[in-house]
Amino acid sequence: MNNILLNFGKQERVSYLVALSTLAMADGEVEEGEVKLIQTMCENSELDGTETGVVMGAVYVPDNIDLVSHLDSLTSSDLRFSLMTDILLLVNADGELEDEEIAQVAHLKLRLNISNEQYETLGQYVNAVQTFKNKGALDGQFLQDVGLESVFQKHGIPMAAFESGNTVGQVLTNVALGVVEKQLEGTKAGAIIGVAKELGLFSGKRKNRKNKKKKKSKFGKFLAKVVATPINHAA
Repeated sequence: MNNILLNFGKQERVSYLVALSTLAMADGEVEEGEVKLIQTMCENSELDGTETGVVMGAVYVPDNIDLVSHLDSLTSSDLRFSLMTDILLLVNADGELEDEEIAQVAHLKLRLNISNEQYETLGQYVNAVQTFKNKGALDGQFLQDVGLESVFQKHGIPMAAFESGNTVGQVLTNVALGVVEKQLEGTKAGAIIGVAKELGLFSGKRKNRKNKKKKKSKFGKFLAKVVATPINHAA
């Protein structure tokens, strides 16, 4: 599968992977297999040691990452649409978000400079992906097959990253899984990778969500922090 992320500049790639890793790993302990997976994603995205270190910081010490700055750096990049879609898939897959968190996710469109119409279109795409994911949609025709091609064109969303029916994050994960699975075959970390392959690292089936009504999840705290930070660019 083509790594569409390589079509973007280095800083865009770093910010995208930092944002996705911070949100995806916000709940639960970091496992060895997951670390290896994200490292492989960085390698496949042709990041150097320093750039990979920035992304891995989002995995090991997400509280120290200035997520808002990374999000703001994508506000004029077409990659913001892919990131918003990956986030929507992440938070919608398990249906465990509280109303407050749902509202916070919607607020991210302002942070990423995405219009209401574009946000609604990406939501339609997510629904289509979840509906047709088991029907073998053809690469290069997904938007046309689900009737969204004209809607994407109308609202100015570049279609290249969406035509396969897989998001940028899903493509990166799937390619990295193939590499890491062979490297860790037969190990405990390999078993973790097997779980990640089944669920999807960014599937939304997040870990350790017990007692979520008694205590706000770390994921929810991340969203709250982002929403509370003033937006300086034009929405």
